[in-house]
Amino acid sequence: MVEVNPPKLPGMLHAQLEGRWQRVLITDNPFKQVRVSPYAFAARITHDVPDVRPTVVCSTRDRNILAIESEVRGALGNGVDSFLVVQGDMLPEVEHWSNSYEIVEHLRALQETIGPGAFEVGMSTRSRQWMFQRRIAVGGQFFTTGPVMDPLSVRPTAERLGLADAPPVYLELTPPVSPNWVRRIENVGGARMGDGLRSLIASTPASEQRILGWRVAKAIAVEARAAGFAGIVIMGLRFETAVGEAYDAWHDEAITPLELTTPPPDRDLAETR
Repeated sequence: MVEVNPPKLPGMLHAQLEGRWQRVLITDNPFKQVRVSPYAFAARITHDVPDVRPTVVCSTRDRNILAIESEVRGALGNGVDSFLVVQGDMLPEVEHWSNSYEIVEHLRALQETIGPGAFEVGMSTRSRQWMFQRRIAVGGQFFTTGPVMDPLSVRPTAERLGLADAPPVYLELTPPVSPNWVRRIENVGGARMGDGLRSLIASTPASEQRILGWRVAKAIAVEARAAGFAGIVIMGLRFETAVGEAYDAWHDEAITPLELTTPPPDRDLAETR
């Protein structure tokens, strides 16, 4: 799955997904940047690019329960059947009018009204088992965690969660395409990168860092599958990157996963959402 941002104004940007990704995660005004409603954007995708299945991020920021449930009901009528409930941005500081646990409870109740299997409700989680179990108990049917930028962070994250007999968990990753990008992701809660990979990126010529970043991303995906994650979510990209460079790099067999050469470090991981 790849994360995409809706456009700032209505248009046919979503048509560029045709023949590209089959699963997309639609963001909800990240970093307080006002964009087209993710519910409306997802509805246009289901109508105009039916081979693509969107999952809508339901942010509790700036909305109450009635507003979110109303948006979900409208999206359901347009063929959208997957929703990921998150608390939303913490930095920069924004208002949070609703509680993500309450939203999941309301959507699961709506699910019972419409009929089991009508749609799915997921939640984001940090890689802490107590939080993961609490969110399973409240009714989350699938989960996302991360993002990570280092393949050696994957197995500790899986072990910390405990994936056996749990609902599907998707690992968020972002390709570490430059030292500046690594610092930015870490500053907003991404898992910290190990010193070895950090040094490798810093010593790689700038002209080669993006290819290295995609090799690292592919290595994370390999580790995620081996560790028991249900899949991965590629995040943090501009829309034009998601439908262009990202798709091409991900399907380019010449860009091979970076080989792991050091054992996983014993360290805590910072989280997002």
